[in-house]
Amino acid sequence: MATNPKVKRLWIKQEKQIVKLLYQKGFLKDFKVEDLYWAEYHWYNGKKYKSKNSKYSYPVYMPEVHYMTTDYWGESDEYSIVSTIKEHLWWEHIDPKVWDMELRGYPPSKFKIMTRSQFIKYLKKMPTKVNNNKIKKVLKTQSIDE
Repeated sequence: MATNPKVKRLWIKQEKQIVKLLYQKGFLKDFKVEDLYWAEYHWYNGKKYKSKNSKYSYPVYMPEVHYMTTDYWGESDEYSIVSTIKEHLWWEHIDPKVWDMELRGYPPSKFKIMTRSQFIKYLKKMPTKVNNNKIKKVLKTQSIDE
């Protein structure tokens, strides 16, 4: 029996698939492949899963591919690749003509908020720009148990 719940295994599979598609479709051209790494910061907001031999439950942290930025003072911040690209796409599809100071909140975006499986289908429809396998180094060197 696996030590990780089904939800986490599915999350890892989707994360690998999304990062591979993002690389193939040309979204990761601004990032160096060597600077990408796995980290577990995203807490799954569903049920808490109980361990096999214990009555206490524990939260499930989902692994994601991250990159790090460092500012002038040496402080570093880590960001998830997938959420950064989705946020960038959302802001990119806002019509600047609609932007009004009297408007309450932000103007609507033409890019729909998607689940992970919908985002995979969206990426598969796009044309491929990069045909090499450099991203496989990042996807294979995952230190998280599957």
